[in-house]
Amino acid sequence: MSSRFPARQRGAIGLIAALTLGMGLMFMLMVIDSSRLYLEQRRLQRIADMAALEAAGQSAVCTGSGPRADTLARVGAARNGFELSAGQSLETTCGRLQTGANSLRSFSVDLSRNEAIRVIATTQVATSVAAGVWSLVNGNSIPDTTLLSARAVAATPKPPQAMLRIRSTLATVDTRQSALLNALVDPLGGHVQLDLLGWQGLAKTEINLLSYLDQLAIEVGVSAGDYQQLLRADASAAKLIEAALKVLQRGGAAVDVVNNLSKLVVGVDSTRILHLGDILDLQSGTTKAGLDASLQVLDLLQSVILLSTKDSAAVVEMPINVLGLVNGKVRIKVIEPQQISAIGNPQTDLIKVHTAQIRTLISLDLPVLKTVIGLVNAVLDLATPLTNILNNLLGLNLFGTVESLTCALGIPCKVSDIQLLPGTVSLDVGIEVARATSQVSGYSCAPEKTLTARTDSAATDLAVGQFKDRNAFFATGVNAVTPLPLIDIGTNVCSRLLFLPAVCGTRVPFAGGGIGLKVNTALLASTATNLKFAPAEHTPPNIDQAPAYLSTTASDIISSLNQTIDGIELQAYKPLNGNLLGGILTLTAGLLNDVKAILEPLIRHLLSPLVDPLVNALLKALGIDLVKVEVGANLTCSSSRAQLVL
Repeated sequence: MSSRFPARQRGAIGLIAALTLGMGLMFMLMVIDSSRLYLEQRRLQRIADMAALEAAGQSAVCTGSGPRADTLARVGAARNGFELSAGQSLETTCGRLQTGANSLRSFSVDLSRNEAIRVIATTQVATSVAAGVWSLVNGNSIPDTTLLSARAVAATPKPPQAMLRIRSTLATVDTRQSALLNALVDPLGGHVQLDLLGWQGLAKTEINLLSYLDQLAIEVGVSAGDYQQLLRADASAAKLIEAALKVLQRGGAAVDVVNNLSKLVVGVDSTRILHLGDILDLQSGTTKAGLDASLQVLDLLQSVILLSTKDSAAVVEMPINVLGLVNGKVRIKVIEPQQISAIGNPQTDLIKVHTAQIRTLISLDLPVLKTVIGLVNAVLDLATPLTNILNNLLGLNLFGTVESLTCALGIPCKVSDIQLLPGTVSLDVGIEVARATSQVSGYSCAPEKTLTARTDSAATDLAVGQFKDRNAFFATGVNAVTPLPLIDIGTNVCSRLLFLPAVCGTRVPFAGGGIGLKVNTALLASTATNLKFAPAEHTPPNIDQAPAYLSTTASDIISSLNQTIDGIELQAYKPLNGNLLGGILTLTAGLLNDVKAILEPLIRHLLSPLVDPLVNALLKALGIDLVKVEVGANLTCSSSRAQLVL
């Protein structure tokens, strides 16, 4: 018995040893085979990664002009030993990244965009042992090869993002500006009146631009994230303001701000078609991160109001009492609304902002001229010498004046009949303000962040006189001005028999011209200034931060206006047509001194009170500052390399 046990044990040990060796060999085979597949998959993933980075790194495209994404991906794959053949393929697709509600990124195919590039590489390798065994277990034939696939998504290098804005001149709102803003709202369709505190609250409130754009996209039915389409989408003033209201409500804005915006939404016209792109410029190179900026709510409202006014083709009438005057009218036509902000890639995009372009007509009523002390006598004294001069200059063949008729034998003769203009005379002051502009002209990200903005101040033209057709001024500008006649140099045909009173026919007004005034001058010329935002005090911050501001050199517009008004002089003008005056007549020096001494101070006294309210109230309510241009700048410098994102 005992002799058989060792033999049996030796047999069992041998069997176990054989099984163990077999299992070891099998596991070693599986490890080697799995390692082979792992290394093949890792190699394939590296090829896909490098191909995606190659295409994204050169900002390749799938459609349009530029380097082709599929070509560059194949070059990158070949550089890493991956040649296209019957068993190997490479698929390249362009698109963009989207972030879902779960905060996970995903790739969305869009051949027209190249924000991200996806590469899918496939290859065939010898079938693994495990795959062969599995096929046998399932009764299938053993395949010769196994298909491996790897995908990579690389984001193109994020371009630098620059943002420009022209600071609103209404950082604070006073009583005059509040009244003017209310008057501007009227043409929008509702007679909404906000008090001073209401406008001040809006001036102090800011809104996130990205949140506003996303909300507006919902309001007008545009796909989320398609900001270029949003700029072109039809909207109304009500929708543009309502989107801001909803964003501020979610953000916990002050109750009075929300209430005042609600009043505007209810009151404004919801039928007139507007486009956001007319007041906000988002270039095609703008990334979503570039929109994470803040805007002043009043800037946005002001732009919507001016845009609506411009598209309505209406002339807005403003309250004259705000300018400190009693009699007259103030009318405004918006030629082009302001563009409050522009964002884009400073490498490729035109990033430009501008203030509004407007024409303002102020009509003032002069006192009835016949009631001005001493003026009637001064005109009578002027009659005889002026008649003699007109005979020489114009060849009118006048035989004296109505008051000193020389034809005393009953023979009709032509005489001058000089009169002050009867009734109320309206003096027109036309102001045409071109837009002030600023655009990015240069930038750098290394060794330090800098941005240069070429800024052109607003050119301003002034005309004083008469606009016979007020609409012509709003259509063509100050060149439509004509001299305002104050003294009518007419003619008549009269006869007198000895000492009897003269008998005259029908008077011909302005046959000899007239005495009046006309000013048509370039009040301010546009000047170009390069504003450089650079360390240390004016480094342009990233877009999600408050901008750095610089301003152009202040101009003395008040002094220039006062000098222009002080320089107004009466002139004698040739006749033109009807009651219009033509070119200037050169008269004897000092002939008009008595009349000038009375009328010129009266006109200057009428115009002088206009200067301050015009510059500091009316134009500032329209977002225009003639004293200086304040420009805000932001610059975000991103990585210059493509990155794998999925």
